[in-house]
Amino acid sequence: MTVPVVSVEGVSKRFGAVQALRDVSVAFNVGEITALIGENGAGKSTLMRVLEGEHRPDSGRVLVDGQPVQLSSPRAAHGSGIRVIHQEPEIIPELTVAENIFIGDIKARGAIFLDRADLERRSLDLLRTFGVVDVLSPGQRCHG
Repeated sequence: MTVPVVSVEGVSKRFGAVQALRDVSVAFNVGEITALIGENGAGKSTLMRVLEGEHRPDSGRVLVDGQPVQLSSPRAAHGSGIRVIHQEPEIIPELTVAENIFIGDIKARGAIFLDRADLERRSLDLLRTFGVVDVLSPGQRCHG
């Protein structure tokens, strides 16, 4: 039996009087595409915000490769290999493809300089993984 790459077990989340999630469990396996479908207010966005570290669950847990993780921030989620692409992504047209991909995780070289080599390497890896390296390049501006 393979272990899910990411799973949620018994996650609940409440915002005041609103129960956004109640005992949600779901597994995301390597090589599978999973769709979350439901009415407005069903908790889809809240679940994604738990996975990306924006919200902490009131109960339950998140596991990566079968191990419990504490996703206290988006940076913590990124460090665990979790990235969430929202339905309507905010692309900044003045930035490059690479800068948009890693907007929350751009590494510096020294104290203030952008590590462009690292940014290009990581971007190329992702573009190859998703089969779009022939269509997009890391240095390409998003406005055109």
